[in-house]
Amino acid sequence: MMWVIDTSALIRLFVPDGPIHPEIEAVFNRAASGADMVLAPHLLLAEAANVLLRKRRRGELSPQELRELLQAIDSLPIRLCEHGILLLPACGLAEVHNLSVYDALYLALAEQHGARLITNDEALGKVACDIGLA
Repeated sequence: MMWVIDTSALIRLFVPDGPIHPEIEAVFNRAASGADMVLAPHLLLAEAANVLLRKRRRGELSPQELRELLQAIDSLPIRLCEHGILLLPACGLAEVHNLSVYDALYLALAEQHGARLITNDEALGKVACDIGLA
């Protein structure tokens, strides 16, 4: 099975400051064995780094923890995808569903690959359900 993971779900794996998506651990276990594939736009890395840096600036992470978490994210079995070709469909999804283009990129990637979206973002998850991507 193919999955698209967004930043809200990914970060919770490492900084559990809220509920972890119920399928995420099983998905990554299957992805590590090659049974499933996890995709994300390259944007995921910048968003994840930004979230972790904000936590660092608030004193929630040490510099060492920040480095280790970024390395751990980089080592996950996630296939990063170019998102340039997704901009037009993402803009359409964003406009129709009142989302940011950033969030809509994850939906557009899931649509492109017939994948299911893993997110902890309530609004994004609702849209994914409404259009059959969750």
